[in-house]
Amino acid sequence: MKYGLNAAARTHVGRVRSNNEDNFYLQGEIREDVNRQEAEARGDFSPARFLAAVADGMGGEDRGELASLLAVQALKPCAWDQIPEVSAAAMDRANVAICREMEQAGGGRMGSTLTALYIDGERAVCCNIGDSPCYLLREGTLLPLSADHNKAARLIRLGVLTPEQAARHPSRHELTQHLGIFPEEMIIEPALSQAVTLQEGDRFLLCSDGLTDMVTQEEIAVLLSSGDAPEEQAEALVQAALEAGGRDNVTVVVVRVEAESRPFWRRMFEGKPRRGQRDAV
Repeated sequence: MKYGLNAAARTHVGRVRSNNEDNFYLQGEIREDVNRQEAEARGDFSPARFLAAVADGMGGEDRGELASLLAVQALKPCAWDQIPEVSAAAMDRANVAICREMEQAGGGRMGSTLTALYIDGERAVCCNIGDSPCYLLREGTLLPLSADHNKAARLIRLGVLTPEQAARHPSRHELTQHLGIFPEEMIIEPALSQAVTLQEGDRFLLCSDGLTDMVTQEEIAVLLSSGDAPEEQAEALVQAALEAGGRDNVTVVVVRVEAESRPFWRRMFEGKPRRGQRDAV
């Protein structure tokens, strides 16, 4: 079966922070002007060489948003058999760019997570470093695709914490891997998920922890299970995080897999997002 993709990205500064350190990538569209505290993108896309991502910057002042911008700027789509090599190279390129920026600035740490969803044809795979999650919602069940690079996840593997305990444990924000680590300190090791064969109705969600710290997985699954379009679901997810307190920046990308039934004239424009940004609030 041939598929089409409908996708939307939305980022918001939240209700507590004064600046937005998150960024997104949606088939070439990013939050390029980091002085704008809200941004969005959406569109219909071909599943050939499709790429979406979320980056959660760290560093304070203007450092975190620069780190996440450098992270998404390093990305590029590719063919299926190139994904392991290209995704690893993108992570390395982003890490080098962030480390170079720290050196040129004369000190002060900065960094970013980066979680990317690659789709080509009828298959998808997630590559990530840090703890920004990627989920697949299939038949009402929310399935994690990304790996958490934090101390809480390590404690789960050691049997010290259960997943339920780890979800609220303070160590969940202590990253063991992220972009912005000098080679002499550690060699970064991005995680690559198992491949997923697409099914009609699948929904992928990439997000920053500004969503998952505020909204439970059960609530996320309910919102993603609605029949709404991805841009409406992205907005609903952001609003749910804000209503729960909005203590952090919140960024979401929702990707829906649908049967390819669009007419020829519309398919000619696949991959060209409908652009739009919102002014700072």
